[in-house]
Amino acid sequence: MMPSPANVEETRREAGLQPTQPARERIAHAWRLSTRYFVSEDWKWAWFLLTLYAAISFGAIYTFILSNRWQREFFDSIEQRQSSLFVTLIFSFLMIAALQVAVMIANNLVSWTLSIRWRNWLTNWYMDRWFARDRFYEIERLRMIDNPDQRIAEDIKAFTLVTQGNSLVGIAIGLIGSLVSAVSFGYILLQTSGPLVIPIAGYQISLPGGDLIWFSILYVLLGSVLITWIGKPYIRRRMREQHYEADFRSNLIHVRRNGEQIAFSRTQEMERDGLKVSFASIRQNWYRLMWANIGLSAGSSVYDRVMTVIPLFLTVPKFFAGQISFGQVLASRDAFTQFSSSLSYFVQVYPGLAAQIANINRLKALDDSIDNERPRGIAFHPGEAGEGISIHVKNLELRRPNGEPLLALGEWAVRDGERWVIEGPSGAGKTTLLRAIAGLWPDGAGSVAMTGHGVAMLVPQRLYLPLGSLKNAVCFPDRAEDHDDEVIAALLKKVRLSAHVDDIHQVRMWQDELSPGEQQRVALARILLQRPTLLVLDEATSALDADNAAHFYEAVRGAMPDTTIVSVVHNEMLAAYHTHRLLLQDRQATTAMIETKA
Repeated sequence: MMPSPANVEETRREAGLQPTQPARERIAHAWRLSTRYFVSEDWKWAWFLLTLYAAISFGAIYTFILSNRWQREFFDSIEQRQSSLFVTLIFSFLMIAALQVAVMIANNLVSWTLSIRWRNWLTNWYMDRWFARDRFYEIERLRMIDNPDQRIAEDIKAFTLVTQGNSLVGIAIGLIGSLVSAVSFGYILLQTSGPLVIPIAGYQISLPGGDLIWFSILYVLLGSVLITWIGKPYIRRRMREQHYEADFRSNLIHVRRNGEQIAFSRTQEMERDGLKVSFASIRQNWYRLMWANIGLSAGSSVYDRVMTVIPLFLTVPKFFAGQISFGQVLASRDAFTQFSSSLSYFVQVYPGLAAQIANINRLKALDDSIDNERPRGIAFHPGEAGEGISIHVKNLELRRPNGEPLLALGEWAVRDGERWVIEGPSGAGKTTLLRAIAGLWPDGAGSVAMTGHGVAMLVPQRLYLPLGSLKNAVCFPDRAEDHDDEVIAALLKKVRLSAHVDDIHQVRMWQDELSPGEQQRVALARILLQRPTLLVLDEATSALDADNAAHFYEAVRGAMPDTTIVSVVHNEMLAAYHTHRLLLQDRQATTAMIETKA
């Protein structure tokens, strides 16, 4: 199963275990998130498409007004048996319908184009920040938030979906359109509304406007309060749904990536039980979300249905009295519905707004984790080591993230051309020391300076193989086309991978297809291709047999005799390929010379 996130502030907020940040901070973040794209380098396209989308939205309101006017004229002509207008009105209907279809097509074209351009820019912006300063590594190392990948992929997608009621931009434009629509349909209602007179203490107080307008306003106010109260739990349930779904997907991917180990160890039942527990959280939250959604949907449905009959109760008596025509009754019904819908825009977009608030909150957590700069205790100075020194460590104290001491190292200098082996029991801090050398471990005190000349390469125990061909894996981080096939084939033969020479252009999941020992031989080929001047090896031969491990070091020493090497090994035979020893024991470090292997 996926490990639980660290007990940090934002994680506790998302789990509902800690109060959320002040509303002002959330609103300010939502504003920055919504407007950042519109002041970016793509601002011309952004504003052009946004303006066009707003114009199309207002055009949709205009076509509905035309349709409402046509409906009144059409039913009035039927009531008055004006057959001469029938053909003309049918032709008008076809023109209005064609205009409505054109507006719908234009709306889809513009909104989809704006959505993908906005998503593209915002995704790149988040990825740039996620990769900067190794924040992606730090977030995972400290388990600051869950599933940052899901937030970048899914939450940004949902946030930038520019359709009315689904994005803040769409909601804002819809709000403006609703105000315009309310004014337009309010004018239509005035034509069939009577004065609203309220008797108070023997006096008759007449309110400006018409009864239909005042009844609509009262209905909207009551409905908005009711829907807000009913839908209050919806936002929290939606946030938890995204959290649990992302965790479940991560656990499934974990099983895929470790299928062979799971099959060998016969732990299928344990993994299945873990997935069941993960899915149980989805199921439990689903029922809570279901009831929250049922309440919200039922309230909205009742609200919409009652809205269509109230105007009939108010206008039909006037029709029976001969004060208005039947066409006006139907037109008033539609106008009342549209006027009320415009005023109750908040009620209509509440589910979409709730989903957007959940998305924004999750992106707020991602922003906070990216921007959260923990104080760096270990000063890292790349390129500032002294002349003839590859690595210079001073007064180094390594600590775990919780502050627990791990290792103390007073001073350690690795001179150019020296080959150091780091030894010590498991948990002594060997790999952590290498992370500090690479500038990836800030917890502790002291300083690390690295050489400013040549090329440094760090090879972990588990090699990273990018997706693509075997040649891509060998050439990484170079591009495959930068190296000849003959060179790569010769290297594969040299590292004893001749069986794969004919497959260098095959695109496969090489991370899964090659054994750990074969992957470490790919690492050797990569080293011989790159020829670094400083080579840091973290148990890079742990999966190799004694003969191949010896061949690894002999190949490196033979091809690059002047390369500075720092190795973590557990095999004393391999220590003989080095000139110096750094022994880690009891949270202390000691150095010694080694008799080199002939």
